[in-house]
Amino acid sequence: MLSSAEIKIVVATLSKRRAWLRKTLEDAHQDPDVRKEHIESIRLLENAMKKLAATAPASTASVAPAKAAAAKTPRKLSMATARVLVAEDNADSAKLLMDILEDFGMKLVDLATDGKEAFDKIKAAESPYDLILCDWDMPELTGLEVHTKAKASNTLKNAHFMMVTAVSEAARIREAIQQGVNDYIVKPIDIDVLEGKIKAALELEEENNSPA
Repeated sequence: MLSSAEIKIVVATLSKRRAWLRKTLEDAHQDPDVRKEHIESIRLLENAMKKLAATAPASTASVAPAKAAAAKTPRKLSMATARVLVAEDNADSAKLLMDILEDFGMKLVDLATDGKEAFDKIKAAESPYDLILCDWDMPELTGLEVHTKAKASNTLKNAHFMMVTAVSEAARIREAIQQGVNDYIVKPIDIDVLEGKIKAALELEEENNSPA
């Protein structure tokens, strides 16, 4: 039987593979047979992840103090309470994305206009970001460099890091996924796709998305 730490690593690896497969499905010109194969692979990966989660050892949880266990419980998120950082050096693109997020009901959104500012905001944030929407090609630091530096300095925390960029070459997509980037969306942004990815990233429940 795998230990909880080993299961966590395996699930994280499977999750990255699933994210890459989901990205390939956005290609409207993808061969139908390949598309079908990728959809089946996603289904198998999700089943495997569920089974691994179900077999995770529970013994370690029983010995942990109740207070510590409660402290590790993630807070319940909604579009309105999620903390978001948009990193985008193009003023028009930044405004468009900020407007879209506002339409989604997101209220806690910060903006960085270059890679260095993005990293500085991540590092200095009093409350860690839940979601980071980062352009790839920016002055000072690229999106990947922002991710790498934040991860190395342990300031990324549990933020869902999503590339939002015109870069769409398969090799660079693989590079981003291999480095631990959680997801990827290509400009021009499909609003419905972005909303779906954000809801999935934040694991929002249906009641959180309903009008008040």
